[in-house]
Amino acid sequence: MRLVPLAVSLALCAGCFTSGKPTPKSWTVEPRESGAGTKTAAEGSGSAFVATRVGTIAVSAPFDRSPFVVRRSDGSVAFDAYNEFASAPAALLRAPVRAQLAKDGRFGHVVSPSSVANADAAVEVLVTDLSLDCRKPGERKARAAVSVDVLKTGRGPRAVALSGDGAGEADASAGDYSAAFSAAFNEALAEALRGLK
Repeated sequence: MRLVPLAVSLALCAGCFTSGKPTPKSWTVEPRESGAGTKTAAEGSGSAFVATRVGTIAVSAPFDRSPFVVRRSDGSVAFDAYNEFASAPAALLRAPVRAQLAKDGRFGHVVSPSSVANADAAVEVLVTDLSLDCRKPGERKARAAVSVDVLKTGRGPRAVALSGDGAGEADASAGDYSAAFSAAFNEALAEALRGLK
């Protein structure tokens, strides 16, 4: 009879000593700290647009989720249970896109999507890779790839005026995923803007 209360006590205490799923760490993607923009041969000609609206920023699946997508050596992908983006990736990437467009010099005044200001251009970004590459033993790299379309807006039909693609990667082995993903994404975006044609 004495064993029953002891067994019940042990069962209740067992929950105190086991841990559930860990709370993941949340990471952000920040705009490029400082330095020159991404101006190209058109540097001397000034801004090509009076105002540019940051349009749609879309992130392709499976990279559109908050948990990091981890690329494994066997070719599979997994979602990291310990690390995630602080919010949906598309929302996090809006600030770096806007900052880099403003630094570029070709886009005039860069306004947010919610602005009521008239803009003669809109920039749309498609993110096709936002992953943690762990395919090589002992290496972790943050990767990003983007496609950028610049649309002429205003009167008449919207048409793609310029487009470019870029990719970037940064060492993530130190565990500072905000710095690594920020560097990779900013590199990819800068390459896409340099290649606009």
